[in-house]
Amino acid sequence: MSKCAQEFSVGKQVCFQIGKVINSHFPNLEERILALTDPRMRKEYKLSELILGGIMMSVFNSGSRNAFDQDRKDPLFSENYTRVFKLKLPSCDAIDDVMRAISTNELEQLKCQVLHSLLAKRVLHKFRFQNQYFMISVDATGIASYSSDYCGECTSKTSKNGNTTYFHHVLEAKLVTTNDMAFSIGTEWIRNSEQGEYDKQDCELNAFKRLAAKLKKEFPRLPILILVDALYANEPFFKICIEHGWEFIVTFKDGNLPSVHQEIDLLPPSARKHAERLIPGANKSFKKQNYTYIDNIDYKGIALSYVKCEEQIQSPNAEDKIKTFTHLSSIKACAKNYERISCSGRLRWVIENSFDYLKNHGYNMKHKYSRVSFTALRNYYQCMMIAHMINQFVEKSKDLQPALKKDSKMTIKYLWKRLCTFFLEVDIDSVEYDHFVRKRNQIRLA
Repeated sequence: MSKCAQEFSVGKQVCFQIGKVINSHFPNLEERILALTDPRMRKEYKLSELILGGIMMSVFNSGSRNAFDQDRKDPLFSENYTRVFKLKLPSCDAIDDVMRAISTNELEQLKCQVLHSLLAKRVLHKFRFQNQYFMISVDATGIASYSSDYCGECTSKTSKNGNTTYFHHVLEAKLVTTNDMAFSIGTEWIRNSEQGEYDKQDCELNAFKRLAAKLKKEFPRLPILILVDALYANEPFFKICIEHGWEFIVTFKDGNLPSVHQEIDLLPPSARKHAERLIPGANKSFKKQNYTYIDNIDYKGIALSYVKCEEQIQSPNAEDKIKTFTHLSSIKACAKNYERISCSGRLRWVIENSFDYLKNHGYNMKHKYSRVSFTALRNYYQCMMIAHMINQFVEKSKDLQPALKKDSKMTIKYLWKRLCTFFLEVDIDSVEYDHFVRKRNQIRLA
């Protein structure tokens, strides 16, 4: 097979897999979009065509409205888009008009409805902690910065030199899995503190109060395990989780909760449980893990568990390195779950990896998709979160793993580059495509 034919084959695989994922896991997406309130007076396109266009901008990893518009202007790309998604592809100007006008709450609700559907189908149940709790990682990240408060709602910080920076930060709650997937389940935009400027701890914790209320309202009966960094090792966070009936695992550092450190130091050796694990690696290397766990530590009437893991990778060809991971949890630590608590606490990093991926690997989350409208910025963001859900199922599907393993240099970014080439260069057979995506077969995840 020629190199060109191989590239088209890879692009075809990605295209067909996207269709398979949407048909299987997001079958009612268009109907859900059409149920939204349409703010327009003139209606050249269906609302589903405009919102799906905003989602597909990120599915195709276009990185900007201009780049997606350039592809749209190619007649074959637009024809293939219609053949595959059964909808017209509107201009990005038309998409932007509706993004500035439609309610941000409605698009976030659309995202939640999609996630409700995944949960109802039990797609993510096998990734639960102890077959019970869905792991929700919470963290903040920056989206865009500006030289002025263009929307009147920018967060701001003034340096010692008197220079003021305006920006938008967001607090995200993402359902994370053991195979490194992260699905946005709740979004709260961070505001300035009551003192008038951005303060990381104050602003983020206040945003968490609003985000927690939103999550509880949207998913009232979902069994949740919250994963957070050391910023949240405090009484208000613990109480919010307890009030909502959630469990939690918090990264625990030396400067956190002095009274807890003091109680741990005063405990007799008999209160500390120890365990050791050896995990074989490649080339005669192995990972040695020493665990210490303590149960029922009292902090202002709140019972906490303490789990510490000292991990050492020993290899004949490299210097031994020791890493320490320490966590506090509301879950009672015992011989059956101490390792799971530690590993789940470390899964908090999945949300940070997802931020990096969305910013630097095709989605271009830092790009100012709308420079004049905060409403549009938030709506593009929610479209990107839905697109990221779709793409993760595609990337993690076992159907695509052979293509990735066949060439060690092939990356996820390369797969999406081939997808665009396929839409631009090949007449897609809609009959073959429809037959493939409608076949009743399970999407297996790697």
